Amino acid sequence: MSWADLSFMQFESEVGGGRLEPIEVIGTHLRVSASIDIGRFHRLSDLVNHTRGFLSLQDARLLRRNGDPTRLTMPELLLNQDEIAFIGQRAAPELPPEPADALSRLDRPAIEKRPRRMILFTSGHAITGSVHLYHEQTLAGFVDASDPRFVVMTNARARSLADRRVISHFALLLVNRTQMIAAAESTRLVDANPG
Repeated sequence: MSWADLSFMQFESEVGGGRLEPIEVIGTHLRVSASIDIGRFHRLSDLVNHTRGFLSLQDARLLRRNGDPTRLTMPELLLNQDEIAFIGQRAAPELPPEPADALSRLDRPAIEKRPRRMILFTSGHAITGSVHLYHEQTLAGFVDASDPRFVVMTNARARSLADRRVISHFALLLVNRTQMIAAAESTRLVDANPG
C-alpha cells in the first residue's frame, strides 16, 4: 500500500462521523434534498472545496424543478461535483465554536473580506446574493480565479431561467465556478421588469 493510499484512507476516516447538514443540490437537470456529513470540517464550504469527485449524500429525495418533493428517496446518493450548479442551505448553518488554541486556527487566516452584492448566471439560473471578496478584488479578478471551486454566497435568491416563476431562497449557497457563465455586481443592475 502506498503513502497516497494511506493518506486517502485517513482523509476518508476523518470526513465521516461529523455533523450532518441539510442541503439542496441543484444541477442543470437534477434537484435533490439531502443531508451531508461534514466530518472534521468546520463548514460545509470547507468540505466541498477540499474534496473532488463525488459527494456522498444521505437520505436524499429527488425534487421537482420548483422544489416540491417527489416520492423517490435514496438512503445514499453519490453525486458528481462536476454536474452540480450550486448547493444551498435554506437556514443559516449553526457553526460549532471556534477552537481556542492558536495552532488550530492556523489553517484559517484572518484576511478581511467584504460582502458585495452580485448576480451569477449558470446555464439554468440567475443567482443574486452577497459574495465576500477581498477589499481590492475586482470583478474580473473574481471571475478569472479558479479557487475556491465553489463560491460562497449568503442571502441568495436563485431564479430559474427556464421558468421565471420558480424562485428559491437560501441563507447559504455554494456556486460551482465551472458552471458560472456570467457575473455582474448587482449594485449596477437595472431591472426593467422587477419581481
